Amino acid sequence: GQLIRTLVDTNQPAGSYQIVWDARNNNGSEVASGVYFYNLETTVGSAHKRMVLLR
Repeated sequence: GQLIRTLVDTNQPAGSYQIVWDARNNNGSEVASGVYFYNLETTVGSAHKRMVLLR
């Protein structure tokens, strides 16, 4: 696969956060329906999950 979009790429202070993806790529174009994989990395671990986008 290839990188579609980076939503946050900075260190954040401890806390609870919500990040919303508008289904656009880094160029601002809408992406197609399909299965997308996402990664979340923190200082204490990481998560690698998938989501289904239906338009």
